Amino acid sequence: MMILVLAIMLICSAMVVEAKPPRNGKYIDKYGNIYIMKNGKPRTGHFKYKGKWYYGHKSGNGPYWKGSCTAGEMRVERGNKWYAYNLDGSMIRKDTYVHRGRRRIKQLDIRSKDHTVRYVYGTARGSIGSRYSTREGRMQYLDDNGRWRSYESMPYYPPYVDNQR
Repeated sequence: MMILVLAIMLICSAMVVEAKPPRNGKYIDKYGNIYIMKNGKPRTGHFKYKGKWYYGHKSGNGPYWKGSCTAGEMRVERGNKWYAYNLDGSMIRKDTYVHRGRRRIKQLDIRSKDHTVRYVYGTARGSIGSRYSTREGRMQYLDDNGRWRSYESMPYYPPYVDNQR
């Protein structure tokens, strides 16, 4: 009998019970999706929460569930507007840098007016003199005179953004 009770207690303690979403506030489900709740429903579109901007997906298409926030990556919207998001789901609103030894290398060039991404700079070894222009939709490189020149048009996939350091 004692063994049966211990076995039941062990099984119950191993089960993961997902907390019920709050009526208002931030909620992270068991899969790591971030939601900002308002009146019991996840917020969608661009919105401000506790002084930071977020984007909640309006549909459940692609890798995001309906209402979940973009986190740790970039989002391209109509009109070729690019936005970058931290791992906590908040929008990156200023230039970001990565450190390579003693060098500080710009990673994202953010417009101050609408907080869209203007350029994504190459930060991997061997790509330091390259960037992607979101306006022109093409890769650019630094020539010998220090001017930015464009390569032929090529597809580009935004890098994973880790601005939490």
